[in-house]
Amino acid sequence: MKNLSKIAGIALLSLTTSTWVSAQEKDNKGKNPDSVRPIDESNIMWKQRLWRRMDLNEKQNQPFFSKGNEITKYLMEWVQSGVLQPYKNDSLKTKITKEDFLKNLVMENIGNDNALSDAEKAAGFGNETATGATTGVDDGWGDPKPKTPLVAGGTPSTANDPFAQKPVVSTASDLYYAKQLSILEIREDAIFDKQRSRLYYDIQSITIIIPANMTTAGFDKNVGSFRYKDLDKLFRSNPNCVWYNEQNEAQHKNMADAFDLRLFHARLTKKGNSKDDDLDTIYGGSKQGLIQSQQLEYKLMEMEHNLWEY
Repeated sequence: MKNLSKIAGIALLSLTTSTWVSAQEKDNKGKNPDSVRPIDESNIMWKQRLWRRMDLNEKQNQPFFSKGNEITKYLMEWVQSGVLQPYKNDSLKTKITKEDFLKNLVMENIGNDNALSDAEKAAGFGNETATGATTGVDDGWGDPKPKTPLVAGGTPSTANDPFAQKPVVSTASDLYYAKQLSILEIREDAIFDKQRSRLYYDIQSITIIIPANMTTAGFDKNVGSFRYKDLDKLFRSNPNCVWYNEQNEAQHKNMADAFDLRLFHARLTKKGNSKDDDLDTIYGGSKQGLIQSQQLEYKLMEMEHNLWEY
């Protein structure tokens, strides 16, 4: 009889343990692993994926961009030191190496401002010396250029021509400075938690963007994305990551707290849609996209207030 009681007790204990383990696994699967403060899926009544463009040169965002304390400087340093993992894009699925991240930060056309494009090369430009011609050419100033002396082998000598020497390109100083990386893209979820009856903004990732005016193609360039959950830990562990309070220097805040308190301005540029189009594309222009961005902000502000009135 005692043996039967022991067996029953062991069976009950194992059943309880397995139930607890399965419940824990279910709870972990029901939460977003990229969230700083994850909300269980069963408590999410409504969710909208949002993308925002944060210009660090704007007055409201300058506390994140104070001299020598730029947020982009910390992101670059953490990647170089190996404590922060960069990703290819804000989906946070494809990791990139430190070398690839730094390659994306190399300034374009350093020491090669006069380089020919592929179309110009295909048209025959740049092959003038390949034919071995050394006759004088009118350079537009009225006098032909003097013949270039030849060296052994029939090639023009450029040993004494200072303009023919190619500049030396260094790898250390060719990276963009932190002050030049003034655009951040924020991907976040607007979530209404029915358990606590309030709207939360759950930042998922932050992406460094090289502004279009700093690229030769004239388009924004994605340098790398970071999981905000990783950034939150690094911000809080570093007392130098300060949101600079110009109005009251006794009340500087950590950058993580500044993001939690929404002490930044970042214009909405896209919301989740089946075509993955931004607002400018959906509404046919940047002006209409800006107007709709403001309208979307107002709708989000009113949603929490009006949700429980019906």
